[in-house]
Amino acid sequence: MYTVRHFPGMSVGQALISTGVVRISNNGRIISVSGVAVTGSVEAILRLNGRPIPHTLLNLPIQNGDSVGLELIVRVLRGEEQDALPLSGQVENNFEQLQRLEAEEQQ
Repeated sequence: MYTVRHFPGMSVGQALISTGVVRISNNGRIISVSGVAVTGSVEAILRLNGRPIPHTLLNLPIQNGDSVGLELIVRVLRGEEQDALPLSGQVENNFEQLQRLEAEEQQ
C-alpha cells in the first residue's frame, strides 16, 4: 500500500504514477507495476474506493481521501493446454514483454 499526497485536480492516473511503481504510457495505458508488464497473461484491475473502474477513467479526478487500487492478476493456463507454462515461467518471461513495451513507448 502506498500513500500519496493529494493535490486539487489529481487524477486516478496521477495518483498511481505518484507511487513510483506504476508506469502509464502516453496513450493512457498501464504499462507496468513494479517492473511487471501488464500484457499477455498479466491483467490489471483498477479500483476507486473499492469499486472496479475501467482503465479509460485514468484521467478521472479524485477527491482527498479517495482510495485508488490496482490489482495484478496472472492468468494461468490449465496443465492440459498445449502451451501451458508454470506460473513462475510466465512471470519471469514477462520481462521481455516489458522491454518490448518500453521500446514501443520510445517510438
